Formats: sequence, structure tokens, C-alpha cells
Amino acid sequence: MPSLAAILDLTDGEARSQWGRILKRVERSRQEPYTPVEIVLCCALFRAFDPHRFGGRNIHLVPEEVDLLARLFKRSTRSIIIKMLNLDGSRANGAACDVPFYDAMAVDSAHFAALYECVVRAARHMGIDPGRLPDFIERDTGGRAVMLGQDSLPQEALTEAVEVAAARLRVRQSTADDAQTFRVAEQKIRLGQHRFARSVLENYGHQCAFCNFAPRSLPRQKLLIASHIKPWAVANDTERLDAANGIASCPMHDAAFDVGLITVNGGLRVHRAGSLRHSLQVDAGVDQNFGNALRSKLRSPSRAAPDSAYLAWHQEHVYVDAL
Repeated sequence: MPSLAAILDLTDGEARSQWGRILKRVERSRQEPYTPVEIVLCCALFRAFDPHRFGGRNIHLVPEEVDLLARLFKRSTRSIIIKMLNLDGSRANGAACDVPFYDAMAVDSAHFAALYECVVRAARHMGIDPGRLPDFIERDTGGRAVMLGQDSLPQEALTEAVEVAAARLRVRQSTADDAQTFRVAEQKIRLGQHRFARSVLENYGHQCAFCNFAPRSLPRQKLLIASHIKPWAVANDTERLDAANGIASCPMHDAAFDVGLITVNGGLRVHRAGSLRHSLQVDAGVDQNFGNALRSKLRSPSRAAPDSAYLAWHQEHVYVDAL
């Protein structure tokens, strides 16, 4: 088993050497211990999906990234899932370095990004192309790894959610390290928000569902937001992660939706509040953004359409008028 230092201090040369051994690996019933390269990539997978959602009956539904890594590592898909659960402390029999590494990466995202880049760079050097090892980390325009949607987490509600999640972890893990438990709990919540935002933006083709604004040449500049229909602060754990509770919006229409100046009915028709309709008549700036620019019907998503229950909640609790 690798030590924590062997993972945290991974170098390009060591990463290439480990990839060389992995590429020569043959499938066997008794698997080899995970290398630092594999551990870093399993940690990165948390940005793509939640391993707790997959078990024996639906493990065949895991995202493509998991199957690709399993084939590359000469391991089973189940092995990848188990390693991820070991990393976040969901299982009690993981390697000694698993939770400390996951915890360290939750605190130091820059270090994690550097390790991930080292592993991917070494893979490319060894001839492993994106078809075998896709790059599944979101980046800003400077190439830095980012977590999507973090600005949408209200601090007071986030603190409360972390306390609840940490209490659950303590019961399951019987750990006395409160600081570590809180860090892992917060990382779990932040990763969930990242996956939600990623899914919602992909669902709408990285385009504002209210006006078709599509800043694809300016990614990660906060010009497109994955907005919750039922706000994160009042949603339960399931609702917070449900792509059907999200709409991709530009900042202008996201703000109007959040304060109830616009809403969407069950047929996805967009409605303007009376105060907004009045403002259209007297304010050219408002007319420019909420007149013809505003779609009469929400842009159709590719997969998860907004759930009528969330839309009804928005109409009742946020929209300033009645439909």
C-alpha cells in the first residue's frame, strides 16, 4: 500500500513509471494494491458522479468514465466504486492513506489540481489518449481546475447542512476527529453542488434557457449559472442534487427568476410579473433584456425537464404575482 506522502509528493517520473506498470498489468482475481496514480484519478472521479448512488443492482449504470478507468486499470467497475467509498470514509476497511488523502485534497484544491495534472500529463506521455483516459475536470479560462456552482451555496444554510452531514458521518464512522469529519462532510456537499451545476449546464447545452445566451467561448466566467428552481437553502438533500430542479440561466434572468419577477409554468411557458411588464413600458433597459429577448417558452433541455412540483413551488413561494 502506498503511503500518504507517496501520493502527495508524486512526481512526473514516478507517475510515468506507475503508468508503465499499469499498462503491463494483466487481469487477475486477486488485484494489486492501488497505486498513487490510480488513487488520484479515483479522487477526481468524485467530480463526475456520486459513488453512493451505485451498488450491485445498478452498477452497470455508472458513467462512462468509470468503465474507461476500470478497463485501463485492469480492474472491475465494482473495485473503482469501492475505492471511492474508501476514500470518503464510507467504508471502514480502506487503506490507511485513503481518508487522509481525500481530506487533504478537500482542504488544498490547488495541490489536488497539480497532482491531477501530473497524472494526466504522464498518461499522455505514455501514449494513453483521451479516448482511454478522458479529462473529466472542469477548468477556467486559465486552465485551472474549478468547482462549479459554489457561489450558489448560501453560507448559513451550508453551515447547517455540513453540521448535519458531519453528524451522520460520525455515527457511521465512529471517529473522534471532528475537524476531519467536518472537512469531509463539506467536501461531499460541495462536490454534490458541482455535479448538479455540471449536469444542469450540460442539460441546456451551456445556453441560457430564458434567452439563448451561449457564452461558450468564455467558459467558467460566471456568465452562465445553474440555478435551482426550489432554492438550495430550502431544498432537501435529494432536491439539491436533482437536475430537474435546475435551469441554466444568464445572470440577468437568473436574478429575475430568483426574486420572482419571472416564473415558468408546467408547460414551460415563461411568465412576467405585473411589475416587470409595467417596467417594460417605461424603461428601455428593461425592455432590452425582458422584452423580445426573453423567450416565450423555456428552452427545452436535452434530458431532465424541470419537474412540475419544483415549478409549482416557485410559483407559490417566489413569484410575486399569481398565474
